[in-house]
Amino acid sequence: MQKRLKEICLFGLLNDKQLDRLSNISTIKKYASGNILFYEGDEPKNLYFLIDGLIKIYRYNKNDNINILSYYYSQALIGEAATLQRTPHQVTAECETNCSVLVVSFNEFEKEFLRNPDVAIGIIMQLVTKVKQLMNTNMQQTSMQKLASLIFENHELFSKLKKYKIAEILNMAPETFSRNLKKLQADGIIYYDTNHLEIKDKIALKELFACCSI
Repeated sequence: MQKRLKEICLFGLLNDKQLDRLSNISTIKKYASGNILFYEGDEPKNLYFLIDGLIKIYRYNKNDNINILSYYYSQALIGEAATLQRTPHQVTAECETNCSVLVVSFNEFEKEFLRNPDVAIGIIMQLVTKVKQLMNTNMQQTSMQKLASLIFENHELFSKLKKYKIAEILNMAPETFSRNLKKLQADGIIYYDTNHLEIKDKIALKELFACCSI
């Protein structure tokens, strides 16, 4: 457990004693596709850190239709805003794929770890990353910029998800997604086959979306 916790970016700077204590108040749980981490309106009791997989965040609109707000993939805090503020969750978090999630008892975590500067800064950086992602989503990015950014930051998704699902995450038509993917390969920036994507030119890939960075 300690080794697994050490690999998580949020806890990488904790010493062995702190990791041992954290392991006592934490559980790594396996969730199947379709399982719910929490529902809209639930009182938060835990911190959830996605280790592996894809989680869909949504709420129901007035017509009881699902309104998907965002997707999160590996190495991301889920629902932490409600937990930190001790307010009911405003969204539902559902596993889109099989997921591994670190579940931490928040009461114990708050007492023993939130006063630790390294952990506090780690949580702040997670929140900053989410704000940047939201701001980028609201900017007028081209479809190529969206795809290049996703590949640069999370190219491992291409070995786990079907192309139509990645296109859905990017809010992009499948035809547009495929066309951009083929162009990146033709330009020698990536290599891609059915279950594998390799970045061949990281500098060129970053230049495609760097103008959208915050």
